[in-house]
Amino acid sequence: MLLPASLLCTTFAHSAEVPSLEDCLQKTSLVDDVHCNKQLSLQVASPEWQDQIIYFVLVDRFFDGDPSNNDQGAGEYGPQIDGHFSGGDIKGIIRQLDYIQNLGATALWTTPVVANMWWDPRVNYGGYHGYWARDFKAVDEHFGTLADYRLLSHQLHQRGMYLIQDVVVNHVGNFFSYVGGYDAQDPTRYFSLNTGAVPGSAPTQYPFSLNNINDPAHRAAAIYHWTPEIKDFSDRVQETTFQSGMLNDLNTENPVVRDALKDSYAFWIKETGVDAIRIDTVKYVEPDFYTDFLYGKEGLTAVAKSLGKDHFFSFGEVYSTSSPYGLEGEKKILQYLDQQDTRLIDGPIGFPLYKDIHRVFAGSAPTAYIAYRLKAQMEHYPNPHLAVNFIDNHDVERFLSGGSLDGFKQAYALMFTVPGLPTIYQGDEQGFSDARRALFGGGYKNEKDQFNTASDLYLFIQSLAKLRKSDLVFSRGDLNILASSENGPGILAYTRQYQGKKVFVVFNSSDNPTLLNQLATGFSAKETVKLLFAHNISGQFDTAADGTLTKLMPPRSIMVFEAEPLDEGKQVPESSASLTIDTPVATYVNQRSAHFEGKASRPSARLLAIVDGQVKNATEIVTDEQGSWSVDVPVNKYGEHKHTLEIYWPEQNLATETLVFTARYHLVDSQRRVKDKKGDDRGPDGKYRRPLHPTIGCQMDITEASVIVSGKYMEMTLAMCDVSALWDPPNHFDHVAFSIYFSIPNTKGATALPLLQANFPDKSGWNFAHIAYGWGNYIYLSDGASAAKEGQKISVAPGILVDKDKKTIRFQYDADLIGLPSWKGVKVYVTTWDKGGEGAYRGLTREPGMWTFGAPKPNSPLILDSLVISL
Repeated sequence: MLLPASLLCTTFAHSAEVPSLEDCLQKTSLVDDVHCNKQLSLQVASPEWQDQIIYFVLVDRFFDGDPSNNDQGAGEYGPQIDGHFSGGDIKGIIRQLDYIQNLGATALWTTPVVANMWWDPRVNYGGYHGYWARDFKAVDEHFGTLADYRLLSHQLHQRGMYLIQDVVVNHVGNFFSYVGGYDAQDPTRYFSLNTGAVPGSAPTQYPFSLNNINDPAHRAAAIYHWTPEIKDFSDRVQETTFQSGMLNDLNTENPVVRDALKDSYAFWIKETGVDAIRIDTVKYVEPDFYTDFLYGKEGLTAVAKSLGKDHFFSFGEVYSTSSPYGLEGEKKILQYLDQQDTRLIDGPIGFPLYKDIHRVFAGSAPTAYIAYRLKAQMEHYPNPHLAVNFIDNHDVERFLSGGSLDGFKQAYALMFTVPGLPTIYQGDEQGFSDARRALFGGGYKNEKDQFNTASDLYLFIQSLAKLRKSDLVFSRGDLNILASSENGPGILAYTRQYQGKKVFVVFNSSDNPTLLNQLATGFSAKETVKLLFAHNISGQFDTAADGTLTKLMPPRSIMVFEAEPLDEGKQVPESSASLTIDTPVATYVNQRSAHFEGKASRPSARLLAIVDGQVKNATEIVTDEQGSWSVDVPVNKYGEHKHTLEIYWPEQNLATETLVFTARYHLVDSQRRVKDKKGDDRGPDGKYRRPLHPTIGCQMDITEASVIVSGKYMEMTLAMCDVSALWDPPNHFDHVAFSIYFSIPNTKGATALPLLQANFPDKSGWNFAHIAYGWGNYIYLSDGASAAKEGQKISVAPGILVDKDKKTIRFQYDADLIGLPSWKGVKVYVTTWDKGGEGAYRGLTREPGMWTFGAPKPNSPLILDSLVISL
């Protein structure tokens, strides 16, 4: 039986009795006791952070180690109901540390464990995720105790691992809001306390408890910005002082607030040995706050250093992505990173790279997007090796909800071989497609435990972790891009180099074979390829006498290699064969094909003319008696494009240098236009009501659709009642999700529309579907689809162009990428609804809620507006 804390301190201070590990874990006052400090591995030296691999846990959805704390009796617990607590806790994490460490992780980052608002009736959602604080210095009752958290830290440190705490400085929960309006001159007007909030309508920690503007003392304390929700994210004042997502915005300019936040998070470093922090919602706080928070008087780095943590690491969430070949995201992020004359946050979370990884490996975009992004990261970030990179997290739609398994593996292979800390989000190693599905049986959307250490993805990620740990070249090396494709999926190649070590990383992001053409390795005639890692590729990897590597890369293949000496006495033979293109570079305007000629060193040689790296669509050529060849290649892709042409001689494994040419094609084969009644966004029966959130208007109301077809290209422009980007989505539109179904003539299609509680409007059925909303964009086939499940993903993301002024959203489709021979006779069924940022369709209930639709019959179709176009 444990003694009271006061007696424990007295007893241990005046006797030879040594406290047990359990005693040391239980009481805050014992942590400074000399005996406890020897037993607890809390304060350990900082690692070299660029060498770490992070595993990210959503605490409530990871593992239930203590069922007794699941239900606090406030109606907040419902493991199979969206928005409710599911049962995961700190003890559950401790029980699964072997699983995490064996995967290859060296650091654990968890969602906040602090005491939260449990239930918000105004949005009908719970604080299971940890980001709605009510007390920054207490562990939430659902997650365990301070002793549990100490034990987690101790156990990690005993394993040589590190603890990263997720901290929130921008806001607390939704304890008050403005209802019906806002008056900046009198912020008491429209002010409304959330009296139904559970377990209370105010934070329990002082000074954050001073949240009622109608109390003069609370108003004078100015702990909060008394402001409504952000309506314009481009307005810097709104961004830093208004509420994001109805969460009460802290007045971080106030020294009292700053001191309270420093004290709150210093507590965790002192009492539990936290090694690093991830900062939530960084861009909603003024940058100089972080200078004070981290480096000011009693700032976190000084506290950590006093405890032996000389490299206390901070990284932050600036959720800003960049357009292809743009730097918008980096410029935003740089406002918050360490500068030469200003100490700020150490590293960013790599949102711009995340977006381009999804564009390329889930959406078949040009690999040049990633090449550009990696160069930008290396050039602009103060220390790119401290960028925290990721594929998935709890706030975004998972890669596998729209991308293929092989594309996912390529995304992970890239993350583990480029500068920055790779971050594994729980469930990725088990192939999850739902952002917040629980890993434990009985948790949200899960019937049984999913901790399978023999699963394909667990082993794949484990092998990547071993590769990364095998040499510092992967965590510290320079990066140099060698090859990429500007025309679509294909080759991406780069090197990593550190202290004399040089490795090569090569991808083929296409679902078809692609030619790796004369990759410059610099190998000598006495060196050959040593594979360090390979996926979907095998066979010979011989370089030419000049050190170049030409290889027909299989679909979705990956190889990582370095040089090794040839066996003694062997040398790379020189080839006498030759191959050339004689046609000069030209620009082709409105021509369906372009003519090229050249010469090979042998007659009757069988060659391939490869346009844009796509071997599948290559034209076969046979040289004449003089070795001459000629070919006409298609260039009727709508718009202006740079194309590449390579002539490949498979027998000799020989290719010409890549020829780059330009084609402009604007001839239209057919056009269609369909008008749709404005104001008919009321569901099939006209009785639906939109969600009540004030930012939701008529964004789901289609007023017109127009289509042009040009060869294999199809462009569909949807005119909408309104187009908004209030939540700063990467696809530049929000509050509408398009589910678009395509029926191919003379084929049998599926009838059920997955997840929409609806069917295709006629018996022909649909063959593939396009899903597009602010945070997602993908295509899936009808193969394997059902009413409850989307079909096979094909890693194609159509182009999206948004014009908010004209209120149009344009989708661009390439039939070749989809595997469609022609657009002739295709029927298109366009539907609208809405999705949350994590990718789930919003619910339908009898009465509308803040984020749910209302209709007399909740099992009705999740379709607010629709139209049909026949091509």
